[in-house]
Amino acid sequence: MILAFVVGGVLSVFQFKIIENRMGTDGDSQKTDQAYILVDNAQKQIDELKKQGIDVTKIDDPQVQESLQLIEKTPPRWKVEYAGKLGILLAVLAFVMVVAALMKKQVVTKLSIAVIFLALGVWLCAPYIEAGKYSGENPKTIALIALVALTISSVCAFMSYKFIPERSSDCI
Repeated sequence: MILAFVVGGVLSVFQFKIIENRMGTDGDSQKTDQAYILVDNAQKQIDELKKQGIDVTKIDDPQVQESLQLIEKTPPRWKVEYAGKLGILLAVLAFVMVVAALMKKQVVTKLSIAVIFLALGVWLCAPYIEAGKYSGENPKTIALIALVALTISSVCAFMSYKFIPERSSDCI
């Protein structure tokens, strides 16, 4: 239970850093804003061409093709923002679950279910970002590994509360 929590918790906490490395922003909010300003400008350019009735997929203009690739490659902003924040919340909630399981508190049943659903939510909103030269592992894959590890930890915490009896004080 604890080993699975450590693996899943650490990966969940560093989810935001992995996303920033993949996007090339290195934690700088100004670089993130600049990246999304470029995406917005590219989207406006494509929309303008579509209003003119031009099929943008058949244009050989390198600037239009670059704009299409930029739009396709960049994940939605909400995924970038929420995946990291939810990952940190998930790690904190999983830590509370492990502590509650070790203390044999009844709240561990609700926490284990909440951890599984939140881990699933983190995996669903984690963006798939193509690899760069020095970018590390894909955030979607990291979120999947954290989901599996925290699910194992949650099941172990639930079972330890339900099936392992509490020590009585009269055996001392």
